[in-house]
Amino acid sequence: MILSYIIMAVLILVDVILKQIFSNLYAAGSIVSVIDNTLYVGYVQNTGASFGLLQGQQFLFFIITLFALVLFGYFFSKSDWKTKKVYTIAFILLISGTLGNAIDRVLFGYVIDYVQMPFLPIVGGTIFNFADVLLNAGVVLLLIDILILDTLRQKKIKKDTQNEI
Repeated sequence: MILSYIIMAVLILVDVILKQIFSNLYAAGSIVSVIDNTLYVGYVQNTGASFGLLQGQQFLFFIITLFALVLFGYFFSKSDWKTKKVYTIAFILLISGTLGNAIDRVLFGYVIDYVQMPFLPIVGGTIFNFADVLLNAGVVLLLIDILILDTLRQKKIKKDTQNEI
């Protein structure tokens, strides 16, 4: 369990450092092309959520963040490295990403975003950060665990139970 907390701390630290680097290198609102139509970097002060939703709703974000952290914390407390590695990693990523963006909202009143990849389907027009990547990766891993791995675990339990009879 201690390893999980160390991983979370490292991921949050990486997020904070990257945000500080980009906010120091670029003026607010600037985005520059690194690779045409593929990769843009810069510094954007995002007061909303993904896709520009809920701009300026800081109190609502505080409530949602608090709720998410309690929920993620509860499910994380039920995780087990030995039997549910993907599930555990998913919640490490979800908690780290949530805290990474929450730190920005508390300190600055906005989230620092700094990368855009226009070639990506659906999200190509959005500017995001490392915490956002952690959140999305956490969701994907959680879905894989729930939809695929949990089914396999249940089959194994059923098979082991039948073998004991």
